[in-house]
Amino acid sequence: MNGPIRIAQITDCHLPADSRLGYRDVNAHSNLEALLQTISNYTPDLLLATGDLSEDASPASYHALQAYFDSTGVPVLALPGNHDDAELLAQFFPGSPVDDVSVSGHGEWQIIRLNSCLNRKPEGRLTGHTLKKLEQLLLCEPQRPRLIALHHQPIPVGSPWIDKYRMFEPEAFLELIDQTPGVRAVVWGHVHQIFDAKMDGIAMLGGPSSSINSVPGMDKFTADALGPACRWLELGVNGSFSSRIITA
Repeated sequence: MNGPIRIAQITDCHLPADSRLGYRDVNAHSNLEALLQTISNYTPDLLLATGDLSEDASPASYHALQAYFDSTGVPVLALPGNHDDAELLAQFFPGSPVDDVSVSGHGEWQIIRLNSCLNRKPEGRLTGHTLKKLEQLLLCEPQRPRLIALHHQPIPVGSPWIDKYRMFEPEAFLELIDQTPGVRAVVWGHVHQIFDAKMDGIAMLGGPSSSINSVPGMDKFTADALGPACRWLELGVNGSFSSRIITA
């Protein structure tokens, strides 16, 4: 592929089975539709869906999500959040990780997707099996440019209401990516806000929700005027990387 690989990270759609039901006083269905219409104008190469795609983990909600994504004509890479049923999500979006690491090649880049969810719990953790598989993958070609995606934040984002539900015991993961020169960025959902940081040259990025976002730094969820949004990622040649935010 010539030129950068353009990716829209869609996260925390929180679609209920019934499109008439609200989520935090907004319509998650109509907000996702509006955002996808805007994104289509940017002609992405991929949609990266980073969890909490359903609010109720119902087949009907995943049918709806599939229809919305299919309307864009853009391939989808998905992974589960704590509101999702990981196995059911993988039926609708094959390759979404359940018990293993999902990896795909895109030119010189690899996109690695992890399942950070714990059964019926809002916080996350990477299993020993997942960490071992990730280590084997990264050490195979340590210089290859990689983007790693998961649902839970591996570092605090500064908002107490959601940081209490972060990825617990992230030390082994953070040490592993720090020791792998090719890891350019780690992206996640879950936090319902924009978050940008650097860790030893690695971009550490929280993506905003397609449904509703919270004002950063708050003790309790506090609706932000930002509205539906997503993170735009560009994976360039020779491992170059950039990102920005798109709003509906």
